[in-house]
Formats: sequence, C-alpha cells, structure tokens
Amino acid sequence: MKNKETIIGWVLIVVLFAGLFFYQYKNAEKEKKVAQAKATEQIDSLNKATKIAPAATAKPDTGVVAVNENGVVNGAGAEDLDSAAAQSKFGVFSEGATGQEQTYTIENDLLKIAISNKGGQIKSVELKDYKTWDQKPLVLLNDKSNSLSYQFIIGDERTIDTKDFYFEPVGEPFKISGTETKSIAFRLKAGNGRYFEQKYTLKGNSYMFDYNVNMVGLDSVIPANNNYLSIVWNAKIKSVEKDLTTERSHSALYFKYAKDNVDHLSDTKNEDENRFDTPLEWISYKQQFFNTTLFSKGEIHSGKLKTYYGKDDVDYVKSYTAVFSVPFKNADSVSYAFQYYMGPNHYNTLKSYGNDFEDIIKLGPDFWMFSWIKYITRVIIIIFNLFDKLHLNYGIIILLMTLILKLALHPLTSKSIESSAKMKILAPELAALKEKYGDDQTKISQEQMKLYQRAGVSPLGGCLPLLLQMPILIAMYNFFPASIELRQQAFLWANDLSSYDSIFNWSQPILGQTHLSLFTILMTITSVLQAVMNNQMNAMSAQQPGMKYMPYIMPVMLMFLFNKFPAALTYYYLLQNLLGIAHQWIIQKFFIDDAKLRKQIEENKKNPKATSGWQKKLQDMQKQNEQRAKAKK
Repeated sequence: MKNKETIIGWVLIVVLFAGLFFYQYKNAEKEKKVAQAKATEQIDSLNKATKIAPAATAKPDTGVVAVNENGVVNGAGAEDLDSAAAQSKFGVFSEGATGQEQTYTIENDLLKIAISNKGGQIKSVELKDYKTWDQKPLVLLNDKSNSLSYQFIIGDERTIDTKDFYFEPVGEPFKISGTETKSIAFRLKAGNGRYFEQKYTLKGNSYMFDYNVNMVGLDSVIPANNNYLSIVWNAKIKSVEKDLTTERSHSALYFKYAKDNVDHLSDTKNEDENRFDTPLEWISYKQQFFNTTLFSKGEIHSGKLKTYYGKDDVDYVKSYTAVFSVPFKNADSVSYAFQYYMGPNHYNTLKSYGNDFEDIIKLGPDFWMFSWIKYITRVIIIIFNLFDKLHLNYGIIILLMTLILKLALHPLTSKSIESSAKMKILAPELAALKEKYGDDQTKISQEQMKLYQRAGVSPLGGCLPLLLQMPILIAMYNFFPASIELRQQAFLWANDLSSYDSIFNWSQPILGQTHLSLFTILMTITSVLQAVMNNQMNAMSAQQPGMKYMPYIMPVMLMFLFNKFPAALTYYYLLQNLLGIAHQWIIQKFFIDDAKLRKQIEENKKNPKATSGWQKKLQDMQKQNEQRAKAKK
C-alpha cells in the first residue's frame, strides 16, 4: 500500500474477500419469502420422471396415487379399509393392509435404530456419542420427519406403496458390540411363499450398516413390462445446533454420479431441484455436522432431488426429497443391496469409505475460480489432525497452527515490511512528482515507474504476503465451520468453538443481530490497530487522504458479518492480527535500518538495473495511452 496502485490493489482484495463471504452467507442472513407450494402432482408426472410406464395409464378408480410437493403419497391408508376393500385394492398384499404398529430396536455402541413394522422402515436413529447443543439425545431421524417407501404396480394397474402396509418381523430386536453381526428383516407377504422384504444388518461398531431389499415370487404379481420400481425418500432434518442460520447454510443434499463427480443442491437457496438421468452411487442428506446417506451400486437410476426450507421453520433445518427409480427384472427372486451411513461428518471417517464420500464436507467455495482452495484446506486438516493426536485443547491447537502459518510466511512478510520502509524513504520524491506534473496522471505514473526502477523498489512488494494469505484465510473460513472436532469444545469464555461466543444477548434484532461475540470485537479492534501501524508505514497516506481511512472502516463493516461466525474462526483471525502486529513491530524495531536502506537506494540509482520484460511492456502501454490521449485532444 505504498502508492496509489498498491492501495487500490489492497482495497480490491479486501472487497473480494468480503464479497466472497457475503455471497456464501447472503441467503442465510437475509430471509426470503416462502415460495408458494407447487400444485399437487399426479402419478403420471412422477412415473414420467422415474420411467415407470404402466402407472402413466392408471385408471382413477383402480389405484391413482396423488403425490404432493414433498413426494409424499396421499390417499386413504391401508388400515382404513375392511378386508373386502383391501382385497379389491391391494390384491395379494391385502393381508398386510391391516394391523397394529410396533417398533423394533437394533443397536450397537454408536447407533440406536428404531424400525417400525408399518412400512418396514426406519422410525428413528439416535447417535449415542453425541448430544444436541442443549444436551438432549441427538436423534437424526424420527417417524415424523423420515419416510422411505417403494411404489410399484400389480394386477390391473393397482399401485402399491409399501409405507401403507404392516410388515411381519423376521428375527428379534438386538444389541451388538465388538465385531458381532446380526440382522432383522421385515416381510410384506403376498401368499404362496411370496413376499417383499427389507433387511437391516449391523456389523460391529460402525455408523455404516447394510440395507437389503429382497423380492421373492413377485414376478407373478408385478406385470412383466414393468422395468422399474419407484422409491420416494423424504426427510425433514431437525435442528441440533445453537445457531439455525449457520446450521442451515452448511446443510445441503449431496449426490454422486456413478464413476463421476460429487455434486449438491444449493446450500443457500430456500428451494432447489435437480433432475438426473444417469445412475447415482449415493444420495446424502447432509446437515452441518452429521449426515444420512443411502449407498447403492449404481441402482439409483433417473429421478429428481429437491431441497426446501421455510423462514418460519425454527425446528427444522431443511426438507429433503429424493424420488428415483431402481431397475426391476421379471424374475422369481430380485434383490437390491443398499447401505446406510448415519453418523458424523468426520473427514477421515468418511474418506475411509471411499466413493468420494468425504466430499460432502465443503472445503472450498463452489465458484470455479476459487475451487482449488479445497486443496489448501486438506493440508490444514492434515496439520490439525497431527496436533489433535497430542490431545491438546483445541484453542491451543489453533494457536499452534497460526504460528506455523506465520513462520511459513515470514520471509515474504519481512520483504514486504522492508519494501514498505523503502517506499517511505521515496515518499518526498513521489510527492515532488505530483507537485511537478499536477493532474497529469499518465506522466506521474511514468515517472513513478522510472523512479522505482532506478531505486530498485517494487511497488507491489507490500501486497504479496496479503495476496498469499488470502487463500489461507478463505480455507480457514471453510475449515472451522465444517470441523466436527470443534463441536461443543470449550476454550476461554467460548463454550462451543463451532458456534459464536456470545457475551451479551438481547431479544429484538439490531442490524440482524441478537448477540455480541467477544472474539469478533477483539478481532475488529486488532484489525484497526494493525491498520494504524500500516498507515504509519504508508508513504502515500498523506497524498491519498480519502484512501487512508478505508483500512479503519472495513473492519467495522465486517464486524456485523463476523459476529455470527464460529468462535474458532474469529479466534483464528484475532490470532492472525495479534501475531501480525507483533511480527511487524519486531521487524521494524530490530531488523529495519533506515540509513542502510537509504544508502542502498542511492547506490541503486547510480547503478540502475536493466528494465525487465514486464516493466518494458508496462512502459509501452503507458506510452500508447499517452499518445491516444494526445490524439483525442
């Protein structure tokens, strides 16, 4: 920031940094109007998306199923029918049309899974090693927010939806530990040894478990021309963190194309939808620190994915819907091998399962120009994990990481401060050029470049460390909110490093805020102090009175944005400022000799270096601009 060009460059960098943060949080900070519910879809549109042709011609009185905006099948439940009506409507499956709901529990040391015989589907999942922010049992799913069912055609185009039927359990509830393996199955019988089965298998202490679907003898029930089954999976993700806004902004529906990249629906829009026509390997309902993921072996074929949330939803983060097809072949026995993962978003744990599963943890911006930052974040994760093995407090680990980064950038920082000192020495000569040439900015720029060349000073030298620090700052911005290791970990006055550290709260929002974060206040104060130090070294501050106040204004403006950030992040930025101030003071006090630098500049003027290629090009451009300006006159 030692001439006009470097000041402008610094401002552009800060604006770019602030703009990126604002882009990431704009929808989280600004509530949108809830979109009006879409018109109720008919089964023909659902089957068009999932390629189930027979249902497209279903008659209104023989099994039409209406699907609402969340993919939930509407209509009378099977339990509301008497035996004659059940036989008429559900044919061979009428035996399961009536019954009483019962819940069966399977568990290991990590998971407690409740499965209902109604639909044979998961009713709730509790993660035993975790609690909600207010220390209640952490339940990922419950029967009011989760439903996965199968839809297919039987007989004369009657539609079956498995969530409406009572399955018969095969096996007993169980609890395992160590390396034990146990299964429990739920069967919807169709008579004569035929059935539709859902089987759950726990293998030791893992967040991953098998989920198999077996169809036996149903080739005589399902029409031969039916090549696909439809699956509808709905989940409403319950809020388990202190700050719903932050939790929502880090939650999204992720999916992986077979032998291809991982993609996701928007994490900022309150409604987003994606239709796909190629197989998927997995679909993940991801929230900030946990996820529920369904794995397949390319059996998830075409369909649609949807995410939605309303501004008045204070208990739920987002609603996710997946409506897709799986291939069906007309055979006596048909099986599908799925797996579920229901657990924490721990980077190394997810990575151990392969299939790019760890990519649901967002390590960099989506924007292609900054997508490479995720590789820096991965290096940060490696360093963090090394310190984590020492079982240190996470506040100390963040301090050590900050020190390492400062030491790594020391050579560049030292050169930057030296460059600032040289520019300060040249300040009188730069001021004389301005006085001599007045408002002729082209001539001033030309003479400044000549002066820099003769003196051996780079006008961009002071900006290089800042440019190199920007990707690291952005990487940290993505790293801390995604690190489950920091969740509910205390340091100093912050009782949870993964959320904001509130020292004062109020009821009515002021500029969108209802609390005050101490780390953010300290970060802002140290940013202003650092700006004071930089302005003292800024040779052009006196000549650019309007620009010299920008470094003071920007930290105050950013304070309102940073106030909701995780304490770990604002604590890291505070450490950066404190160490930066100390580093700059030490170098200026003990390693910068103004007299020696002045002598070096004078010697450079006597023996100027040859003009470099880029300097020559810059001079040629300036001459061309000057000629154009004269031609216009």
